Amino acid sequence: MSGDDPKKIVEFPKAEVSPEERARRLKIEVDRLANLPVVEWMYYLSDGGVAEKHGLSRASMKTMVEATIRANEKKAREDKAEDRQRIRRVEKDKVTAQRELAREQAKQKREQEQADKEAERKRKERKKAFEAIAKLPLLAHEARLAELAKRSGEDLDFLRDEFAAYYVPADMDTKPIEPWDQPVDTHALLLELMAQLRRYVVVQDDVAIAITLWLLFSWVHEVAVHSPLLIATSAEPDSGKSTLLGVLSFLVPRAYSAVELTGANIYRIVDLKKPTLLIDEADQLFRRKAALAGVVNAGWTRSSARIPRMMHGVMHEFDVFCPKVIGMLGLNLPGTTASRAIVCRLWPKLPSEQVADFRHVDDDDFTALRRKALRWAADSAAALRDADPIMPSGFGNRVAANWRLLLAIADVAGGPWPKRARAAAVKLSHKRHQPSERLRLLAALRPLFATREQITSAELVELLVADADGEWAEFHGRGPITQRQVAALLAGFEIFPAVLHPTKRASLSRRGYRRSQFDDAFARFLPQQSEPKQSEHSNTEV
Repeated sequence: MSGDDPKKIVEFPKAEVSPEERARRLKIEVDRLANLPVVEWMYYLSDGGVAEKHGLSRASMKTMVEATIRANEKKAREDKAEDRQRIRRVEKDKVTAQRELAREQAKQKREQEQADKEAERKRKERKKAFEAIAKLPLLAHEARLAELAKRSGEDLDFLRDEFAAYYVPADMDTKPIEPWDQPVDTHALLLELMAQLRRYVVVQDDVAIAITLWLLFSWVHEVAVHSPLLIATSAEPDSGKSTLLGVLSFLVPRAYSAVELTGANIYRIVDLKKPTLLIDEADQLFRRKAALAGVVNAGWTRSSARIPRMMHGVMHEFDVFCPKVIGMLGLNLPGTTASRAIVCRLWPKLPSEQVADFRHVDDDDFTALRRKALRWAADSAAALRDADPIMPSGFGNRVAANWRLLLAIADVAGGPWPKRARAAAVKLSHKRHQPSERLRLLAALRPLFATREQITSAELVELLVADADGEWAEFHGRGPITQRQVAALLAGFEIFPAVLHPTKRASLSRRGYRRSQFDDAFARFLPQQSEPKQSEHSNTEV
């Protein structure tokens, strides 16, 4: 080794390439050349020594490249043909789908036409049945509608709605009223209306004042935001309720009298007729037909007096805002409905109280009063629209809303009307007010905390039941009220027992209430009220 030339380069022995590898490399080279432009791959064959590198002649290499080019072109033609065929298949499928869609639409159209024909047939049958039912007394309608629902297989509520739309009796006086030809004094008109009312019905003074004011309110109802119900009730039958509603029907605008109404009846009739609605014999009506109360409640406020219903596939909003009078034995009303009402209690007449026999027939006196009321409304409505009368102490929320326009009318009348109207409002609103059990408990606790900063739950119960005749000594007929029951009632005011005397053992800690917990509830629910002095003025004239 020492004698070797140090500048001599020893070549690394070449690895033996397998035939498979040479074939793979040749194929890669041929594919590369085949993808080049003709001039370029011909150049590589002629001057690049590509063929010699793979141990082939130039002619053989050229033949292989040309064969690959032809194979590539053939594949490209086949791919293009496949693309065209695929496009044709897509287009054919599209045409087929369109034809299927057209056939399906035609089928649906035929089915719809058949359904429309069937619906029209049923509509004609319903109309024929409705015509027969409409000839029957009103009280028989419900039973016949139930029979029709069973016979036809249709929903009873649907039939009620459809019948309500079809059956709107034409007994409402729609003849135009000629307004009185001279301006009408509010005070004088109120006196005339009250005299006509008392001609046929025995009513106490506060009730007479409320009804008379409500009568004029019904004529300017278009400017009202809230529409208080006028409830005529009595403890026993034969107290003049139906007579009162009959008299009112000749004194209000567009009177519509009915019994046994449903919610659907009301919203369709009111929306169509825009009447003053008089509902008699409603003793148990609101208990039996829960939906009725919801419709009546919605009609208390103009902005919420809309009942949406689908009519033949189209949404329709029924307007239920109108004056409403309800006659009933007792006061079987949901609390939410009663709070929207002015309740007038009637009493059987004494032998010494004489009234004329009311024959439920219109006459010249009623006509003249309606004409005067119409003229008065035309002259006074604009001024009453924004009226903001002074409310009696303690009036708020619904009570104030019920009386706002009536008191405004009394203010316009002047004289004794403002004072007498407010006295009647206080008496009628407070007479029927029965505080809730929770509120009565809060009122009972107020004097207990007047001189105490805190009271334990046990001591509080002892103080409550100290009066053996009191409500809390025999609570719900099950003995004295318990600490748990007190806590449950006070929880509605978000007042909860607190630990007054903590000890190391929680079970021995004394719990109760602090006066500070009640301050907000006392202020909000038991405000100090100074009610105006009420004078008994029965059988006196305003």
